[in-house]
Amino acid sequence: MIANGPISTFSPIIIASFGFSRLNSLLLLMPAGAIAGTLTLLVPYICYRYSGLRTYAIFFSQMGTSLAALLLWNLPRSSKGALLFAVYILPCLGGGYAVLMGLGLANTAGYTKRTVMSSGIYIGYCLGNFVGPLLFKPHDAPGYKPGFIATSVTAIIAGLLALVYRFWCIAVNKKRDRTGVLEAFEHAYNDDLTDRKNPQFRYTL
Repeated sequence: MIANGPISTFSPIIIASFGFSRLNSLLLLMPAGAIAGTLTLLVPYICYRYSGLRTYAIFFSQMGTSLAALLLWNLPRSSKGALLFAVYILPCLGGGYAVLMGLGLANTAGYTKRTVMSSGIYIGYCLGNFVGPLLFKPHDAPGYKPGFIATSVTAIIAGLLALVYRFWCIAVNKKRDRTGVLEAFEHAYNDDLTDRKNPQFRYTL
């Protein structure tokens, strides 16, 4: 969520650095908000309709944000159209974050563990939003290269971690399938077993 810093705080300033006036910068920011809102609704809906896509959705959402940050880092200021396109796809991570919240709940069992997990995701969200704006310093204008480097690197790492998590879940699911214990939920709430301790638990991908 470090990328949320430039998205929520610095987008108008970034657009203004392309040579647009303050008013036009605000107007040109409107498509970014529309894209962000659409992805936040569309990506979870696709994952709801089709199983096994959640970790992929997080990965591709992060890759969209990392691509945007790389473009904003490397493109010349004269390429206004391409730079605006990069600003518009920068909020791609929003769709992945919406999926992540549901994935965390689906793949965590046990009341205490689920509570800690939900709190951890929110703390990570807050920390990312706190750190993100600090990376875009006035003396780095108009390119803000250090900020976009950090944004692209952290987005790539987050996307790769989603894939690592997917393959870990697949490995655990296959290991439990080989034991002959089928997926079931009859004791999930009575025994308050965590996902690691309950052999009937299967992870969502």
